[in-house]
Amino acid sequence: MSVVARAFRRANATFDAHAGVFESIGGRLRDRLDLLAIEPARVLDLGCRNGYQLDALVARYPEAEVVGCDPAPSPAAVADTPSALPAWLRRLTRSDRPAAPARAAADPHRLPFADGAFDLVVSNLLLPWCHAPHAVFGEVARVLGPGGAFLFTSTGPDTLREYRAVWAGIDAHLHGFGLIDMHDLGDAMNGAGFDAPVLDRDEIRVDYPSIDALQDELYRVGAANVAVGRRAGLMASSVRNALRVGVGDADRFPVTLELVQGHGWKGELAAGRRGPDGEQYVSLDSLRGSLGRLDDP
Repeated sequence: MSVVARAFRRANATFDAHAGVFESIGGRLRDRLDLLAIEPARVLDLGCRNGYQLDALVARYPEAEVVGCDPAPSPAAVADTPSALPAWLRRLTRSDRPAAPARAAADPHRLPFADGAFDLVVSNLLLPWCHAPHAVFGEVARVLGPGGAFLFTSTGPDTLREYRAVWAGIDAHLHGFGLIDMHDLGDAMNGAGFDAPVLDRDEIRVDYPSIDALQDELYRVGAANVAVGRRAGLMASSVRNALRVGVGDADRFPVTLELVQGHGWKGELAAGRRGPDGEQYVSLDSLRGSLGRLDDP
């Protein structure tokens, strides 16, 4: 089992109580679904965790089959859903919908779905924990049918820069999460075969009562540090005390979340979207919602 899957599994019991950031960013992602002029028959929530946004997706697409997939979904959720492999995979070829969204555990770098199985894939804050996002993009492109859409959120390298700054005064280990720049994510989407991917970024300030509260939330949601060179093992009390000293007398510990949002389409560009010289053109509609700054929650 991967580092991420172990961290997610460990956090299953505590995710609900600490998922405020996930739920807020997930709401922003779902708002962008209104920009899509498609009514998908099959929807994949990639990185569904405990299923916190599956009900909202079912409400948004009541006629669609909604499937959740995660490195380590809640065992109870999987047990309560008739989704055991390979039975629920076979159901993807049938026209009837299940009474509840199916969920299954799977590595996002190697999805257990047939080519073209979905019309829409959404993924909220999963990419930061994937060691090879380009491979995830390739798998998403594979399981999307022609004309299918992919919407995702991720976090950029400026995320938790205040936290890293405190750690820099304590040791030389990496305390980031291997986060990838927005432009590199766009290149990876192009390489995976997505047409005219659109990405934008915003900075959100999240206010914590202390650095301990931040670290507790990271642990409770399974935010495993996957960066090479990370500190191994449990954090000693002396290290925790050093972190508190590094913060100083501040009453709060606000941190930055660099939010990256992206969307792209599977398949060749439609006629008229490339000029005679091969230059790619992006319609104004495809950029709606991606040009302005997002309001802080």
